[in-house]
Amino acid sequence: MNLNTMLRRNIFPFVLLAGTLCAELVCAQTDGDALFREARTKIVESIAKLPRYTCIQTIRRSRFDPFYESRKKGCGERQNVWLSWTDQLKLDVTISEGAEIFSRAGAREFQSPDAQTIAGNGLTSTGDFGHFLMTIFGSDDPLAHQYLGLEQDHHGQSLAVYQYRVPQATSRYEIKLSSKPGDVKTLAYEGKFWIDPEDAEVRRMTIVVPQTPPRAETCRIETSIDYHRVPIAGSHLLLPQLTLLKLWDSDGSRYENRTTCGSCRAFQSESVLRTDIDPGPATTAAGSAAESPFSIPPGIVVRIALLSRVDSETAFAGDAIEGQITEPSRFRDCRVLGRIVRLEQNLLPSHYLDVVTRPRNNHILAGGLFIFASDQLTLDHGFVSEWITTTRDHP
Repeated sequence: MNLNTMLRRNIFPFVLLAGTLCAELVCAQTDGDALFREARTKIVESIAKLPRYTCIQTIRRSRFDPFYESRKKGCGERQNVWLSWTDQLKLDVTISEGAEIFSRAGAREFQSPDAQTIAGNGLTSTGDFGHFLMTIFGSDDPLAHQYLGLEQDHHGQSLAVYQYRVPQATSRYEIKLSSKPGDVKTLAYEGKFWIDPEDAEVRRMTIVVPQTPPRAETCRIETSIDYHRVPIAGSHLLLPQLTLLKLWDSDGSRYENRTTCGSCRAFQSESVLRTDIDPGPATTAAGSAAESPFSIPPGIVVRIALLSRVDSETAFAGDAIEGQITEPSRFRDCRVLGRIVRLEQNLLPSHYLDVVTRPRNNHILAGGLFIFASDQLTLDHGFVSEWITTTRDHP
């Protein structure tokens, strides 16, 4: 904004004073406790409807590593980092018996309450779909929150801001300390939430874990969630619009997940809720072939031409793909259905690129894993790969 010196001296102090007086006037007219109770009533009503619906979570995960020369151990000063790894995936999520459960997007059965069993390596989390709202607004404890006043967001809208703290005794926020079953630690957390005084709707929430167990080798965990109302089958549910999760490790690495929620729908009659199945073997193209009207005997080498287009800019782990068998001839033209299990990119600093050996045909296939030496991956129709059929046990 180009203002001359006289305008800045004469006008700006008046605008600042007027804004201060306005905020104080509105603040005096806002009953923080009454606004919280009204918002809580609407949230509890929305939470009660969540088990009837499912949504797709689109997750983009990133890892940032410190440069080797400046790498330091500990939780002191934050280090300069570079983007070293990314992936992207889609999951179906719903609420069952008060907890979130997940499956690959479009699957007929919900597979696990632990998203990591489906997502694989990388930072995974749960809670943003409904758990944090249940914990914070489902409590009648008046000490669980404190009204701080009005605050303007980046759009200039005045929102009522509250701070809260969930002690370890009532928390269900857990962090895995190792891959061993049950090796978890419950954490206390705190943060703020913002309520629109015009309609008593929660617009935003932050979740901060100020202290983590030493064994976790994690310095800090922060989450921010933006909320909005979504119309689904005659209901208007309060759902996360964007969740941003950040975690700092003691080795200087930082992890960041950006999750959006969409394509929400009511359960169909054929939907099944199950948490006792192993989703692993069912996710490869070869394994999915067993769902066809016929089965190919194990030990057969088949060549499959891709019918779907895979673009790393728009594809996600969990996306369905389709191929067509070209060899052996007795199975030619048979369709094969599968899913992308992982879609990740590993990046290296430019002065390390000379160590990377580019494969002769620009990709490597090892046990169903394709590795491409490319900044951006595009597989068009006709990309051919070889598979060996095997057997798998169905639950």
